[in-house]
Amino acid sequence: MKQTGKEPGRHTTEDYRITDVIFCQDPGYPTFMLANINPRFDVEYNLKRLEAITETAHRSGADILILPELVVSGYLWGSSRDDEVSDQLKAARNQQPVVKATLDRISESLTDNGNGLKMVFFGNARYDQRLNRLHDTAFVMAAGLDYNSVFYDKIFLTPFEKLYFHRGTDQRLVIDTRWGRLGVVICYDMCFVELGKRYAFEDEADIIISLNAWRFEARREYPMLGIKMDNYYQYLWNLMHSAMAAHNQVWSIGANYCGVFDKSGGRFCGQSSIWSPSGIPLAKASADEEELLIIRNVDIRGHMRHQAIESFNYSLDFNEVYREIREVPPRHITINGPYTCRR
Repeated sequence: MKQTGKEPGRHTTEDYRITDVIFCQDPGYPTFMLANINPRFDVEYNLKRLEAITETAHRSGADILILPELVVSGYLWGSSRDDEVSDQLKAARNQQPVVKATLDRISESLTDNGNGLKMVFFGNARYDQRLNRLHDTAFVMAAGLDYNSVFYDKIFLTPFEKLYFHRGTDQRLVIDTRWGRLGVVICYDMCFVELGKRYAFEDEADIIISLNAWRFEARREYPMLGIKMDNYYQYLWNLMHSAMAAHNQVWSIGANYCGVFDKSGGRFCGQSSIWSPSGIPLAKASADEEELLIIRNVDIRGHMRHQAIESFNYSLDFNEVYREIREVPPRHITINGPYTCRR
């Protein structure tokens, strides 16, 4: 079924389910499309899907398309062969002829005004030839920009990722647009609250966009309380986004892998979503099925800090009362015997 952008609700195309929701009626605000997808250990397959998703974004009237982490190579967690991983990351680089041709076509299709897709966020490996280093990177496409020069390198790497990537330099990426100011993080970065705080309070970002390959399965159990959770990572996915949005009073928008990865059999948690500054998720994609989630006319600035009508002024708390905690040692006392460190 062709998606026209005028028929909100749930639709299907040949490849994807499309969920289409409207935040407000003013078309002057941006429309986001989040790709909740399952890339494979197959660069050619992934590239074809990227072009198909971009075409759907154009037809659907999206302004900004957000794709997951390492979307060209597929996320390589679970492979047992180092050479296989290294070869795949090399084959997926932006400079490889087949990859470059696809990315260039996507970039050249973007517009800078009027109707049409204007920005694309995508994840891929970035080779820094000067330092001979490989990074897990988020690239940004827009009309008239060289996407290889607009990027953010992942700062906080998982133990597996450290085998292949170097961590970023701590340099944040801040993007000013006609609708608001955007910050960018990648997956595990969200677990480190200082980064979101800096985007919000130092850079004054309105939105933090995350590109993810966030897993589903991890067990946490408390037998005496009858508590057992097999999807602990999925629980963290929702918790981290909600906390980052509410604590920093920003929008949090995350695109994620879903379903089972063909190479490893490992499961990703999906649920690509948009969280308002209240911390409440406004729309959420499937955990298991590929889906394109469209959120239309998001009032980024007007809605952000002006909805609280409680007796205390939440907006005032964040905008005027907030300050940095000074480096002052704690008042330290001992009660009921000496403390034994268990490290």
